[in-house]
Amino acid sequence: MFKPLSLSLLLSIPAAAQADNLRVVVNLAPLHSLTAQVMGDTGTPELLTKPGTSAHGHALRPSEAQRLQKADMVVWLGAAMSPWLADALKEMSTQAVNLPLLDAEGLTLLTQRGAHNHDHDEEHHDDHDKHEGEEHAHEEDHEEGHDDHDDDEAPRVDTHAWLNPDNAVIWLSTIAEGLAAQDPANAEAYRANAAAAAKAIAEQATKTEARLAPLADHEFLTAHDAYQYYEARFGLTSHAAITDSDDQDAGPAHLREVLSASPDMGCFVTEPGTSAATITLVTDTLDIPHVKIDPLGADLPVGADHYSAHMSSLADGFAECLG
Repeated sequence: MFKPLSLSLLLSIPAAAQADNLRVVVNLAPLHSLTAQVMGDTGTPELLTKPGTSAHGHALRPSEAQRLQKADMVVWLGAAMSPWLADALKEMSTQAVNLPLLDAEGLTLLTQRGAHNHDHDEEHHDDHDKHEGEEHAHEEDHEEGHDDHDDDEAPRVDTHAWLNPDNAVIWLSTIAEGLAAQDPANAEAYRANAAAAAKAIAEQATKTEARLAPLADHEFLTAHDAYQYYEARFGLTSHAAITDSDDQDAGPAHLREVLSASPDMGCFVTEPGTSAATITLVTDTLDIPHVKIDPLGADLPVGADHYSAHMSSLADGFAECLG
């Protein structure tokens, strides 16, 4: 039976394979990058789906199903982000070690804000049981498959946690220990690689702080509320999101409500899937530019360098938006 494993349990698992045939499958390019950095020269992780594939809903292709069936370890965020993958793992990857990174200890986890005016004094925390905010009508696809889904008032974690580099640093260590449990011969290499990658991410974050600090008071709109972790980490100020769903456009009534309460915006942050009609309505109504920023970095090359390039791309996008 497929069950998420805690880090302590991972450490007690006998080695399943040596590095030269250890098959590690990762969902989402940023997580794949972190895993590739930890593995270093010992092996290469496989990316489960093509970059840009929806993390929330996806029908596996035969080649993707085959990757899961052959995996020794699966690195992903967890069912809160990808309920479809939770179902696939139960059916296709019962023997693989399951590493849902949102379950790692010490993370900064935030509750969903949704497509509403944002409370900039909201307390951020790492406790799943705390919750402030309103019921969010478009997040059923995030929550399917959880025991508490019948309670609409239950806390809902914002799953875009990779956009805080401090979380990425924690995940590097989590991934290293998971790999070490499967491949003890290379345990020290994994840990050394994780430490080096963590140092590089922390140094990049410090530079980003200095770059974005002068822009902290400049508000912006977003197409959907994907950037809360990045905003909180680097002191940016999002006024509101047009929608709280990754896959839906906002209705006309909600758009009018948001736009009527959105004076003096720096820009409109759009994504690759934002409709041209929405972009035109927002930019023409508020007389502001739009800047496309992809929270997944789907257009960036996949591999060990992806996460650093993704963080640089985000900083470039927000500097352009607010500067």
